[in-house]
Amino acid sequence: MNNEQGEALIQEKGLKKTKLRLALIRHFIKTPHAQSYVDIKRVFPETTDKSTLYRNLAAFEQAGLIHSINDHSGITKYAFGAAPRTGSEHAHFVCEFCETVYCMEGLAQLQFDVPKGFKTNKVQTIIRGTCAAC
Repeated sequence: MNNEQGEALIQEKGLKKTKLRLALIRHFIKTPHAQSYVDIKRVFPETTDKSTLYRNLAAFEQAGLIHSINDHSGITKYAFGAAPRTGSEHAHFVCEFCETVYCMEGLAQLQFDVPKGFKTNKVQTIIRGTCAAC
């Protein structure tokens, strides 16, 4: 995906095109794994403050450009692409060595039948192990 496609995505989602948003979408498109706020802030060290960056991450997530991942480390990670929905869920792989989180598209989906009276809002599958780079 190129810069023009990233710009088109922002416009398609009805978001205002700002320099930071254009830079963020380019960054998410080219990064193959999920990232924490700290990881993202390292890329934009002096160009934005904490609240501006979090507001833009929230806007991207609400628009479906990125999704957040709770890998049970206590640190939210963000990855390119809409949040998994019923029928399009995907697992996340957490490397126990380098702590990188990857979206695992194309794996067989797990089917859950919850007991009567229970309502599922979200299913999140976390696979832990060692990534190819480690």
